[in-house]
Amino acid sequence: MSSVPAETKPTAPASKPRILIADDSRIVRTSLTQHIRDRFDIREVVDGEAAWQAILLDSAIRVVITDLAMPKVDGFELITRVRSSKVQRVRELPVIVITSADETTERERASALGATDFLDRSITTAELTARLEVLVRLSTTREALQETQATLESARTVDPETELLALAFFDKQVEKLVSYARRNLSDVALISVRVELSSNTPQQSEAELDQRAKLVGRALAASIRLEDFGTRTDRLEFCVATQSTGLSGVLRFAARLRKVLENVDAAGPGVEVWTCIGVATLSEELRRGAEELRQLACKRAQQAQSAHTRRIILGAAEGVAVGAYEGRPDDGSMDINLALALIRAGRAPEVVPHLPRLLEQISPLLKLVRQQRELQESGSETAGNAKLQGVPR
Repeated sequence: MSSVPAETKPTAPASKPRILIADDSRIVRTSLTQHIRDRFDIREVVDGEAAWQAILLDSAIRVVITDLAMPKVDGFELITRVRSSKVQRVRELPVIVITSADETTERERASALGATDFLDRSITTAELTARLEVLVRLSTTREALQETQATLESARTVDPETELLALAFFDKQVEKLVSYARRNLSDVALISVRVELSSNTPQQSEAELDQRAKLVGRALAASIRLEDFGTRTDRLEFCVATQSTGLSGVLRFAARLRKVLENVDAAGPGVEVWTCIGVATLSEELRRGAEELRQLACKRAQQAQSAHTRRIILGAAEGVAVGAYEGRPDDGSMDINLALALIRAGRAPEVVPHLPRLLEQISPLLKLVRQQRELQESGSETAGNAKLQGVPR
């Protein structure tokens, strides 16, 4: 067999399935093409490497017909690459091997590697066409099944109405985030947002209200970062999970979400959006799982709604007075940066319940300050004693 440059074929109508023929013999390629060109679109290559590149790049190829003895990459290696591919479309591609009846050893080896069928060079047009049509149907059916599976998988993971994650999938992703945070001593925050809608229309129909809620969900989906997760937990309730580097950052994020959702266009023209927000963090209780954190954040958002407060509820305790800064002194919901910001803003009373926790946080710093003072005082005393040496008393 001689090495001849591959022929260029004109693009066939879309209705014709594409067959790839890999053989360095021009005569063999021409013979096969004459048999099947009326029923199939033919693409020809002259070696295994060119065949492999065509398979990777051309998703329209339905069946591969290959010789075993080819330059660069032979047929055995080509079959091996196809069957070991990480791409399902490539891995399941039907591969027909061109052999002679007496090449028993080659057939057995190719079969062991994953060849689909074998083709004798003396095959008739009718038989070749029939075999190819069966394999094309098999390949097309497999592809359709893959697309259906992908659609079903997408439906299980993403809510098409809001473009947010489906609730069950959201909990799974957050559980991974929580596990990562525990291993790396970091934090995770869940922000629950309950939405109230009002419009100039005296009464909104259920269908209209549901449509407005979907628009709010899409506005939320468009506003969160790629590394964050969002879901719809109830008709007018949403939840976002994010990695946390401190409560002050989480509050800024929650405030940004509120600003986005209360935009005049979030639920459509003429509709006003009011948000009630609750936050739960992993650092409050490291034993909590993803679902428990989400439920806790939702409970706090519901408390904010019941109290008609604009404040973001954190570490809510039962029986806390309406309008108070929600939290227990030991719940970890206050960090130093937030405390300083509240004090500078004239809201020091909100920091007072958290002073024990804050003192615990800064105790290493206070200890270091005391040590440095002691060293300085000790150094000053030593220097003073040195000056007194040699002075008569």
